[in-house]
Amino acid sequence: MIRFVSAFVPAVLVTGCAGITGPGNRAGPYAMTAVDGSDLPHVVSSTSLCDQLVSAGLLDLRRDGSFLLRVAQVQDCSRGGAPPDSFTTTTTGAFTITGTQLSLRPAGTGLHYDGTVSAGSVEVHLPPLPLVSPPDHVAKFIKFPL
Repeated sequence: MIRFVSAFVPAVLVTGCAGITGPGNRAGPYAMTAVDGSDLPHVVSSTSLCDQLVSAGLLDLRRDGSFLLRVAQVQDCSRGGAPPDSFTTTTTGAFTITGTQLSLRPAGTGLHYDGTVSAGSVEVHLPPLPLVSPPDHVAKFIKFPL
């Protein structure tokens, strides 16, 4: 299997949320570490010719209640003779946290995606991924120690 390295994860270290304090504060950047319980990169869909992989991800929960979610994917059709193609999907909107329950509400959609928060990590149901059929996929994110 080809190993993919995220181009945007290092940017989290540069754009971190300085000044965030308090053990209960969930704001900040989180790096995706797994999808559906498997380490990245992870095949989320497969046909006889192509694999659809999630290679990396970033979830930034901002102090103003907004979020940025980036999911990097790879369409690997090398079995069919085509070169791999990679792309990133970016979703923005607002989030709320009630207890340990997280709700992401992408801007302009009327939709919401649920998740849970715990000390230093987030698990969230991902919005539909391009080129990937349902079922729903769950991603785990670990907070960057800034």
